[in-house]
Amino acid sequence: MYSNKTPMERLTPEILINLAMHLDVPSVFQLSLANKHFSKLFSDELLCRQLVERDYGINYKHPDETYAGLLHLLYTGAIRPSRYLSAVPDEVTDAKRAVYRASLAHKETANCDLCKTNPAEYLNMDPADNTLVCSSCAQENKQRYAVLFSLSSEGLYTFMEDGSKHKLGDDSADRNEVHKVKGITESLTSNDTINDLDRRRRAEHQLYIQELRREDMSLKHYLIEKTWGRSWMLFRTREGSPLPGRITNQKLARSNGTLDPNIRLPMDKYRPAPETHADIVSEKLWSYLEKAYGVQGRAYSEDDMQTPEYVRLRVYMDDYKKSIHSYP
Repeated sequence: MYSNKTPMERLTPEILINLAMHLDVPSVFQLSLANKHFSKLFSDELLCRQLVERDYGINYKHPDETYAGLLHLLYTGAIRPSRYLSAVPDEVTDAKRAVYRASLAHKETANCDLCKTNPAEYLNMDPADNTLVCSSCAQENKQRYAVLFSLSSEGLYTFMEDGSKHKLGDDSADRNEVHKVKGITESLTSNDTINDLDRRRRAEHQLYIQELRREDMSLKHYLIEKTWGRSWMLFRTREGSPLPGRITNQKLARSNGTLDPNIRLPMDKYRPAPETHADIVSEKLWSYLEKAYGVQGRAYSEDDMQTPEYVRLRVYMDDYKKSIHSYP
């Protein structure tokens, strides 16, 4: 049967949308103005969502906003929501929530994880990184720490290329960004005491599993006194077990505060060693434990084993790191 439709007009909506995905937004917009058949392109939610994420790096919106409306606002330059927020989930991890609450409890002693001297002012909102940083270190590493939560004002910030600080979700922001910021902030600061402990228990056990699977032995490793390590194990694995107190390493120290060279350490990462005085953990896990629980006294790492009197402990540590190659 004869049809006066052009070949393009005879394409099904599915094929047309698939073709449009290979065009940039201005081209899709121009195509949608060609005729009534193509005008539906700029109103298709699935296509508009994919274009918003691909061309503008935005994966969030206000509940009352459509992706078609959001795409039009972005295309016309009416709004400029932060694309950095797209990397931050609405529901923060339980481990990050634990670090935030511990930083409030130990506000006077919480220092920047990078410079180790300045007070910590911000919590990195990257879901895989719970670093606490000061303003100076945040400015120097603005690409690495794109979205930061202020421990004092409880707002989200990003540092611009010129070094200035910009508050996300402020009065000048559009409603999509405001809604996203509000959701993240409420998720981090909510006080759900009934479920928090169980969620933290599960989150920390997952961190421990990740530690067991970690094969990067180039990281610096730290020592945790066995008694505290056992208390942490009970908290992770037994429902109803109390939260451990601050990490104490007194049994690993001599009277002058230096590491005791006569302690025993595990020589195998995967084999239990109950007769030892300490557990060995990577710098990544230690960084979380230090922030979440605090440390009473000194922290000891392999850096404390450099003099000749620590040759035996150095052998323990080297054997521990090499033990991952003994298992398939």
